[in-house]
Amino acid sequence: MTVPEHLHINGRTEDQSFTEDDQLYRSYTFEEYDFLEDSIKTETVKFPDFSCNWNRYSEPVDVRYRLNGRKTDGCYSFNVTTARYKKIATSVHDPIDHPEYPNYSHTEIRVCRETDPPNFVPPKNRKLKSKSKKLAYRENMVNNLSIEIKASK
Repeated sequence: MTVPEHLHINGRTEDQSFTEDDQLYRSYTFEEYDFLEDSIKTETVKFPDFSCNWNRYSEPVDVRYRLNGRKTDGCYSFNVTTARYKKIATSVHDPIDHPEYPNYSHTEIRVCRETDPPNFVPPKNRKLKSKSKKLAYRENMVNNLSIEIKASK
């Protein structure tokens, strides 16, 4: 698959100016969909440090243009407010400068700490030790996402 030009870095730098209503796009597979609940399976929501695309710089279909991306992948969306649920995590614009799969819209959802100052950009690989907070975060995500593209087999 040829990566669309709008996903190329083209000299652009990081942009942390998220608004609460900005949408984030996440890919999912057919197996991650719960047909009984008509949503994504809670246990398949990865957290923390999961990747998304930011709607300011991409479209839902763009989640397929990544290493290991497939034409059968679906896409769901959620807003930045959902990503910041109970100040457990936040959105961090983290463009990927890959030779075959560049992605300027790439965003990670990273763990926040109560001691983090406002507008702090958390580092990668922070851990969240509380299993109950992780589950609550995942459940909130499932309850507030929208399916943009249905995955197929």
